[in-house]
Amino acid sequence: MNKQRSYKGYMLAGILIVLAVVFIISTVKLQQQGQVLNNSDMEASGSLVGKPGLGEAPGQVSEQDEISLEKGQNQPQEGESESPYLLDHLPFQEEDVKSVFVIRGGEKREIPYERLYVVMQSLRFTDMQAAVTEPAEPAGRVVIQFILDDEQLMDIPYNLENNAFEAAGKAYYADDQVLLLMHGLLKPESELGQFDALEERARLEAEGQADSSEPAGIEREQIAVDGQIYIDWEKRLAAETADWKMPYYDYAIGEVREIRKFKEGILELNNKIVFSGISHETSGGVKVGLTAAEVSKKLDADARKLPSKWSYKSGDYFRFHLYFEGSEVKYMVLSQPL
Repeated sequence: MNKQRSYKGYMLAGILIVLAVVFIISTVKLQQQGQVLNNSDMEASGSLVGKPGLGEAPGQVSEQDEISLEKGQNQPQEGESESPYLLDHLPFQEEDVKSVFVIRGGEKREIPYERLYVVMQSLRFTDMQAAVTEPAEPAGRVVIQFILDDEQLMDIPYNLENNAFEAAGKAYYADDQVLLLMHGLLKPESELGQFDALEERARLEAEGQADSSEPAGIEREQIAVDGQIYIDWEKRLAAETADWKMPYYDYAIGEVREIRKFKEGILELNNKIVFSGISHETSGGVKVGLTAAEVSKKLDADARKLPSKWSYKSGDYFRFHLYFEGSEVKYMVLSQPL
């Protein structure tokens, strides 16, 4: 009887030991599986496009996150026709852009936030058929680098020599505003760079001006330069040989045009003729080099006055402008309304 009880006791103890071992092994395995799952989740989150991977600090971007221009993602939906505009073939949306840099050699300069619209507007309206051209020599090539909201990088080559974006072996002319912006950033001492600086300064002054009153108009004869208004100068310059010229895409008319520089300080821009030489003047004697006080004596008329720019209205539009650098007129400009 005692032997049977001892045997049953041994059996019960053995069963309890086996159950304990099974429980311990199961617990260890569950912990290992949980650790594997956690590691997998961490690795997956670290490999997401645009997110910092393991070992990277927030905000760092590894080289593989840089987007290739040839990986276009903005494809048309079923039933939609393919867009002709360059921006629609890039692998990012306009609203994704956080900042933009221009890189040339070892120099990297950020485009001011208030001028991002210049680049985006040009990309938005660059027609890939009407604005197409051959890539230029690499000597003038720079990189326009877009920093996106998810910290990814997008590089688009741009050539300063022919004012063209480059993509997938082709080139597309940018507009005149990109041409001025790039010269202002990379060649600030050039004729285009200097004009861009004053033009942008005046634009910012106009945005901050509270007074929006319109000045009284003046006769066109008062703003004629050397006896000629804008349309006369346009015809005259069409028959003259330029010292140099730069192409740009005019999306308003869907054609490639040129900025041209002529002798005696004449620069023909998009709907602007800029005079920087002292040999040109109005019938009243207004010319480059005069002070603001001298201008007021020679042209007794109302103007919309900013610190850097005075604009005179003729008819329904402002057609005559004086740009001031310091206390003197640096540029005299005839403009044609769009």
